[in-house]
Amino acid sequence: MRQESLTVVARVDGAHRLSDVRAALRAIAENCPPEGEIRPRAFADPKLGIHFARLVLLEEPSDAEHGSSLVFESNFDTEFADPAEARVAHLELLCAAIRTPLLSAFQHCVGFTSELTSEEFAAKLQQHLVEATACYQGHTERDLARIRLEQHLREVLLTYFERAPKAKPRELYLAAREYVRLRAATDPLLAGLNIDGPAPPSPSAAIRSERLSAGLGVWFKNISLQLGVYLLSQLHNLWRWTRKDPEFEPLARQEAWTEADRLAFLEVAASEDHGLQNALTHVVPLKNADRLRVLRAAHGYIDRMAKNQFDDIGQLGGIPTIHFAKWLLVDGGTRLLFLSNYDSSWESYLGDFVDRAAIGLNLAWTWTALYPKTLFFNWGGANDEERFKAWSRAHQRPTQVFYAAYPELGIAALNNNTWIRCGLHRPPCAVDLRGWFRRLT
Repeated sequence: MRQESLTVVARVDGAHRLSDVRAALRAIAENCPPEGEIRPRAFADPKLGIHFARLVLLEEPSDAEHGSSLVFESNFDTEFADPAEARVAHLELLCAAIRTPLLSAFQHCVGFTSELTSEEFAAKLQQHLVEATACYQGHTERDLARIRLEQHLREVLLTYFERAPKAKPRELYLAAREYVRLRAATDPLLAGLNIDGPAPPSPSAAIRSERLSAGLGVWFKNISLQLGVYLLSQLHNLWRWTRKDPEFEPLARQEAWTEADRLAFLEVAASEDHGLQNALTHVVPLKNADRLRVLRAAHGYIDRMAKNQFDDIGQLGGIPTIHFAKWLLVDGGTRLLFLSNYDSSWESYLGDFVDRAAIGLNLAWTWTALYPKTLFFNWGGANDEERFKAWSRAHQRPTQVFYAAYPELGIAALNNNTWIRCGLHRPPCAVDLRGWFRRLT
């Protein structure tokens, strides 16, 4: 099993349908399990294999250049190696299993009707799939079953050590390993765990260590010759844009605030910081059509870095709190949509971005309207923290429906659980006991 993601974007069929879409999203969001967990029931069926899902209404004023759109995103398990096959199969499964709640929202979009069969509905959704320009996954190669097994394994070990008599680290490790071996034979939540066999091949601790020690060289290694030549050809444009592009002015924005702006801000704030995991939805116009090609080149580089570096270490540009992130061009390539699932608060999330990945932020967004001015990606931009955060907030949208399969589990803990489990598979003489016990605390 591996993880894949898909995004569907459909145009809402006129402003008169917006209230119907909002009502449908509200009904989905409020239909939660009886245990009181803040996650919609619609996506919780285990056979769907969904890690995260969201439904977002990108609502626009009646006089806006772009009409309002409905966005659906799913991060899911799949056995298909081909992304296109995986997405088609997932949409077919979704429409067969939860056609009613999904169609309650999409029936108000252009080309959709309430009478669509499951097969017809899946085919319509496929027509509205949007490919990401760049995508990152923070915990690859682990399906829902494995994530839950490894979390339970950690809990079993902690319970054991709470009762275990004092002993030397190696003796404690050997006793714990024997306890897990016996427990796995009777505990259904540890079904399939065989610590005497090899650990799952992915993710690889050796590859992760290699990536973490790669240094700055990896940033240059992933620049293809074609990309390098293209960027050199654009240096004069980068300099010209830096001098002439307008940038976001927080004070002017505040002074121009309307009642509609205030209500929009309150709606965004109400949709975040409900728990450990949160969702960010952000959409911003490109500065002009001239930036489209260079944006695609920059995002291609970000995607290459994600696949060859960041996915393997579970950190996006040094940020260890992001589960998934993706950028997509929508509205005919005139706007950039960003979707992210992250741990902790909005303030700490944006702070991590500024502190650890300012260059990456500049690469991703310097082509968009009113982004803080940058000089060759390294200076300005996100380094202007106050201006960047104000710009980010101004273009953020509320995430009306957000589902997380394991809302109590942060990505650092999730990855930690994997290395705890892998430590039990290794011969005792090959285990760094100090590091292994540290992961349990």
